Amino acid sequence: MKFIRYMACGLIALCSEGFASSPNPPARQVSPETANILKERLKSAKSGDFFVAEANKMISVLIVRTITPTSLILEEITAPVSSLNPLPSSWGEWIKKRAPGHTSWSMMEIDLQNHQILECYSFTRSAWMQVSGQDSLIPTLLHLPLQPVAEKDLRRIGPQPMDGEPDRRQVWKPPLIINGHKLHDADFSVFEAFWPQDGSQLAGNKISIYFDRSNRTPFPAWIQIETAHAAGSLRVVDSGIGLPAFHRKFPRRVPEFVGQPQKTETGMRLSLKSPKYYRSFDLFAIDVTNREKRLLPITHSLIGGEGEILQIEIDMEELQNMLTPEHRYTWLLVPTGFCESYTESSKSFLWKAELP
Repeated sequence: MKFIRYMACGLIALCSEGFASSPNPPARQVSPETANILKERLKSAKSGDFFVAEANKMISVLIVRTITPTSLILEEITAPVSSLNPLPSSWGEWIKKRAPGHTSWSMMEIDLQNHQILECYSFTRSAWMQVSGQDSLIPTLLHLPLQPVAEKDLRRIGPQPMDGEPDRRQVWKPPLIINGHKLHDADFSVFEAFWPQDGSQLAGNKISIYFDRSNRTPFPAWIQIETAHAAGSLRVVDSGIGLPAFHRKFPRRVPEFVGQPQKTETGMRLSLKSPKYYRSFDLFAIDVTNREKRLLPITHSLIGGEGEILQIEIDMEELQNMLTPEHRYTWLLVPTGFCESYTESSKSFLWKAELP
């Protein structure tokens, strides 16, 4: 059964060709302490922390590149198991050699507040990718209402005892491998939840997640999916810290002006298409009348629209104070904190103390 489909962007999308959505599970009380356990664990992660997962004859290396209180940037490299036989003894050296045998290499940024994918870039295709929440496991896991599994309900080794007999079976534990070494003293905290009714093939199915109780890795050590007909798992074959970065920067799209400036009752409106990770901007009018250009900061307000469309509102008083009649100007927009991603309007306009 094909349990995991590896995407060109974002960790492992759990999708099975044979999975059927389960009916709505009974409502459960969610403890605030455990509701966002994965997000809480990732707060302790550092750049270079990683884990390596195997499923469906594919290997996926997932690496934390940047984590802040508001966003998480992950890097993922995938390759067929057949091209990594045996597995690299050092994942760091493998990456330094451009990950020979890989079929996909990407980065993804996730909004930790809204649990949305902000951006995804495929180095393999040299292009930005459109990825929905249903295509990636991580955004949903970050807000999945996980609850601890009671001792009596833990998975055990061997067949169930006959009715009336005590259950003396050992509790099953997944392997925990860190930096290529299997740890034999590992204990696990186990959590479970039902996948939300999001229209995906996982909708309504039960998911169980095993975490190292000693927190030697913030990532899951094992993920199990159970349905009415079958079960599948994501097997972690290695984890560790300090994985080097081959790609030093996350490629960013540049915002762009859309359409022509519009006159409003109070001044002027500029329309903008911009990725959601740009949260504020510096706006300038460039005086291009003479050979020596002048850069004039313009006070403005930002109004959100649908999707990536934003509106910039400028008061007429600000325009009259800053712009000189009969001078030509272009607009320059710089996302705050991303000065390399500036954009300039393609056409200049002649200011006449009214709409150009």
